[in-house]
Amino acid sequence: MGIIQFSIRNSLVVNLFLLIIVIAGALAWTNLPQEMFPVVDLDRVRITTEFEGAPPAEVEKQITLVIEEELESLPDIDLVTSESSESLSKIEIQLKPDTDVDDFLIEVRALVDAIDDLPEEAETATVSRLKTRFPVVSLALYGDIPPGLLYTTAEDVRRDILSLPGVGSVGIAGDRDWELWIVVDPQRLAARAITLEQVQQSIRSNLRDLPGGSVQSSEGDILLRGMGVANNVEAVERLVIQSEIGGGQLMLGEIAEVQLRLQEEQTLGRFNGAPSVNLTITKTAKASTIDIAAAVRAYKEEITASLPPGVEVGLFSDLSVYVKTRLDTVKSSGLIGLILVLASLYWFLNFRVAFITALGIPVSFLIGVILMYYLGYTINMISLFAFLIALGMIVDDAIIVTENVYRHIENGVAPRQAARVGAAEVFWPIVASTTTTIAAFMPMFGITGTMGKFIEVIPVVVTVTLIGSLIEAFVILPAHAADYLRLKKEKKKSAFWSQGLQRYLSVLRWSLLNRYIVSMGTLAILAIFLTYAATRLPYNQFGSVETGQFMVNIEAPNTYSLDDSALLAETIEERILASMDEEQELKSMLTNVGVTLIDFNRLKMGSHYIQIIIDLEKAAPQGFIENYVSPVVNLKFSTEGTRSRSTEEVINQIRVQLQDIAGVQRFSILRPQGGPAGSDIEVGVSGDNIEHLIELSGEVKQFLRQLPGVQDVQQDLEPGKLEYQYSLNERGRELGLTQQQISNAVRTGYVGLELEHVSWDNERYPVRLIYPDQLRKDGSTLVNLPITLPSGETVYLGEVADITLSRGLGTILRRDAERLALVTAEVDTGVTTPMEVNALVERQFSDRFKNDPNYELLFLGEKKEANDSFKDVFNVLIISLAIIFFILAALFKSILDPFVIMLAIPFGIVGVIIGHMLFNYNLQFLSMIGFLALTGIVVNDSLILVDFAKKRRAQGIACVEALIDAGRTRIRPILLTTVTTFLGISPLIFFASGQTAFLSPMAISLGFGLIFATVLILLVVPCFYMVADDFRNFLQRLRAPVTEFEQDTPET
Repeated sequence: MGIIQFSIRNSLVVNLFLLIIVIAGALAWTNLPQEMFPVVDLDRVRITTEFEGAPPAEVEKQITLVIEEELESLPDIDLVTSESSESLSKIEIQLKPDTDVDDFLIEVRALVDAIDDLPEEAETATVSRLKTRFPVVSLALYGDIPPGLLYTTAEDVRRDILSLPGVGSVGIAGDRDWELWIVVDPQRLAARAITLEQVQQSIRSNLRDLPGGSVQSSEGDILLRGMGVANNVEAVERLVIQSEIGGGQLMLGEIAEVQLRLQEEQTLGRFNGAPSVNLTITKTAKASTIDIAAAVRAYKEEITASLPPGVEVGLFSDLSVYVKTRLDTVKSSGLIGLILVLASLYWFLNFRVAFITALGIPVSFLIGVILMYYLGYTINMISLFAFLIALGMIVDDAIIVTENVYRHIENGVAPRQAARVGAAEVFWPIVASTTTTIAAFMPMFGITGTMGKFIEVIPVVVTVTLIGSLIEAFVILPAHAADYLRLKKEKKKSAFWSQGLQRYLSVLRWSLLNRYIVSMGTLAILAIFLTYAATRLPYNQFGSVETGQFMVNIEAPNTYSLDDSALLAETIEERILASMDEEQELKSMLTNVGVTLIDFNRLKMGSHYIQIIIDLEKAAPQGFIENYVSPVVNLKFSTEGTRSRSTEEVINQIRVQLQDIAGVQRFSILRPQGGPAGSDIEVGVSGDNIEHLIELSGEVKQFLRQLPGVQDVQQDLEPGKLEYQYSLNERGRELGLTQQQISNAVRTGYVGLELEHVSWDNERYPVRLIYPDQLRKDGSTLVNLPITLPSGETVYLGEVADITLSRGLGTILRRDAERLALVTAEVDTGVTTPMEVNALVERQFSDRFKNDPNYELLFLGEKKEANDSFKDVFNVLIISLAIIFFILAALFKSILDPFVIMLAIPFGIVGVIIGHMLFNYNLQFLSMIGFLALTGIVVNDSLILVDFAKKRRAQGIACVEALIDAGRTRIRPILLTTVTTFLGISPLIFFASGQTAFLSPMAISLGFGLIFATVLILLVVPCFYMVADDFRNFLQRLRAPVTEFEQDTPET
């Protein structure tokens, strides 16, 4: 091989090349952006329209339905869903694959702007593309101080943080803008015979400045400027509303009170039990999450002493912690794995072999990092996870090459010649096995939707690191092997190795002579374990993540105002604090009133929603492993945890505390999970008739509540807030009033009418005309609301309108132009799984919906979408297996031999199942990723064994002896591969805790699957090969005529 020969002859060039790799890799690593998760532009567009004060039914009728009808004319739409809630319409458009989203955004914006029958009172609709952008860290300013001071301080802090390098944006939650309120008393208007329209007209006509152009004069070009009311409250109060005939003037201050005050709150924030304003910080595309978080922490320490008295600052949701933990996991696993690889290679061979081989780990990683940098990927939780997968595979190529070179040296060949011959012998098998490993990860490219975009970096990272492994094995390693490998004296442990080798060869010979018994027995074992897995080992798509964080979501009665919910939140906070040790257990407690966050793209708003996000202190280490072994494995020698109870114990205690609190209508406690956010179960019922939808979804809700392991079952189609509904009566019509006039009078007074904007002292304030607080907060005054007619006569709303008390729906969901009822629930995975629950629901209600064709049962949600995105994997898996078969067939020029090697793949499942049984894990997505990595190694080792046996047979050696010789020669590299891979990932199997334990299923699949697969490769693959050879001979005998000169085939 030319490249191998070049490497051996030009060791200086090779070492300089290695130096370039180290420097370029280090530079690439430092310049790769670090973030929590990759930013993914979704093929989804959202249209959001605010219609302040409108109940859900009106939002649906006047906003949502109008926009949905217009959307029907657009192509490329796969699905339209909408949510109409109080004051807000949200329409989400899911596009077909390969749609040009930018062009579609332009079309939608133009279409929405052209709609002319949306209410004038509604805000302009915003159209945006959804992205999975995660914030870096959040900062809370909190304290029992006047709200205005808190908001002013927050704005100053926001400006400071925006000036930090790498900060992309700073969003403020719980903030309220200043407004100029003109609080008009309708009783005073009636007494002065002034209509609301007169007040509106006077304010609009006199409040703002208006330029008048310019005039050419002898003094030059002079600008003209019409001056409105001066920039202060007193001047606005002196604004003339009406001039009397006798010269008197009615000023605004006589009928209204002018106030500069904060806008009415829609949500409230609390942090550690005190009112708060919360700032969420995101980064620019090229910035590092860890660096930005460190800069914000440093800024927090800097400003703490200079904040106004009573204001404190705290940090929460610091996502850099998770990135740093995963980085530390990669570093510690890589270093511990490197040490264990060195130790195992030294035990089997010698130190020089161990060092040269282990060098492949950092070199492969650095080459992978360089390629990642130029492909535009980032360091994030997913790519770091991919590096952990690759850790178990990249050393294999170097092991096989080095061991083969050393074997030739042991046979008396000179090192340089041994390096050339040894590397060349395994060149094509290793290239083929690496290619098959890459092909094994191809199904991940078949995962569609958001999940597919999230994890596409995994096969990319595996591919680039395996390419790095090939470069190291055939460019760098041969030169080092030729220069540094030398034969060492036999060690005492060689006797032990010789005895073990003889026992193995004896067992192998017996297995080959009884190949049909061994083959059938292995197939029976596989069938037993597959049956067990199908019936006793549940499958979860995603496992839970131990972060010490959980969310308490509470719903109060929907009649609760924001103030009522805030008081309830304080009571709940007191109960939560009473259930835990604040010093040892509680790190922070963030409360949102009026909003519940589902993820960074989805939220629920309403005055009756409360969400409390609790961060616990780190758990104190328990037991010998956590106290002494884990610190060594994770390279952390300081004890940081103080919490003695587990997160689950704290949650259970809080669950008990919340059971009997008056005002808590329902609550759920959620923990972060490894996959998409949202409820475990989301079952929808779609149709037209709202009453029938409520009936059907109620049946689903009752069924779910009866299932073991299903908890926090909720139904969204429930009665909403009480509504005063008023309509013009005959008396009103006789007086010349219209429904629009009385509606405007009520809306202006109770919601407030934004008239103008004024700019005072470099600040811009909206001007709002509104009724006094005591009037707006007392529903009984609606009947006696005075309305002044143009004639000056005063009537009361109850006289000119029929007022009834009714109740609408809380939230109205629609899916593809039909109304949707949604039932959600959480699942205890120790009892059942979401997939099992969905199957039970489908079985229970399939006949019910077949008999009612106008209604449809749907399984929805982010998690269901993630599950569905894996359906296309099967098709890609077939292609992947076909590619693997093609590569092996091209290498061996045979049809049967690839089947023998690929037959080893499913038998690795036995080890996967055993590992999950021992560690009490359900099978999950990460388990499957570990199995893909296992597939590559199994094919690699099987290929090397079969390739060696075929070469021996080509030399005229009988089949049994060729296989025994292959076993004798290849057992050492196969065992080395198994031992080094298993030891490399053993920290993740045995000593992972906290967030790192999330990765354990992947490591268990790879580690235990490899142990079982190794036994299979060493004993059963040779048996399968002989069975295939028997079949090949049988076919040859059928085709070939028997002659008296044909010799009997020797028994094998």
